Amino acid sequence: MPAPIKLAILIDTLPGRGEEQVQAFAALAPRVRAEKGCLAYQLHRVPGQDDRFVLTESWASAADLAAHDASEHMQDAAPWLASFRAGPVTVLPLQEVHPAPPPAAPNNNLPPFLISGILLGSVLAALVQRYWPLGYGLLAGVGGMLLMQRWLQACQQRGWLPGRR
Repeated sequence: MPAPIKLAILIDTLPGRGEEQVQAFAALAPRVRAEKGCLAYQLHRVPGQDDRFVLTESWASAADLAAHDASEHMQDAAPWLASFRAGPVTVLPLQEVHPAPPPAAPNNNLPPFLISGILLGSVLAALVQRYWPLGYGLLAGVGGMLLMQRWLQACQQRGWLPGRR
């Protein structure tokens, strides 16, 4: 499958006429986004510059982009767009340099040391309750809970369990 066609289009409007570009985009965007092969179509205003914009587009293929450029609604809008723009737009084809890696599959398995810790803690708590007086059993239970809390924190820090990192 070929890579999508991505464009950044730099647009400058005549002084004080930036809102006309926003209105033109609002009118055209639904029709453009409904076109075959349109993957993205978004207008961005440059902060602090009310009359400067960047339009980003992404198309599934060069044929889809060519059909968009030749579409009736774009041809009809051309004189309207030229009436408030400071000059021709600058079209910059974009090429992704470092594609984002695919998202990692979540690891829902508990780490082996946590499983063994749970088992060991359960056996220890059962033995302490059975063979030692109540005071020692309570002390061992509190110690086991603190140890378990530390193990859970370590798992969260390593990303094995949901929570803070």
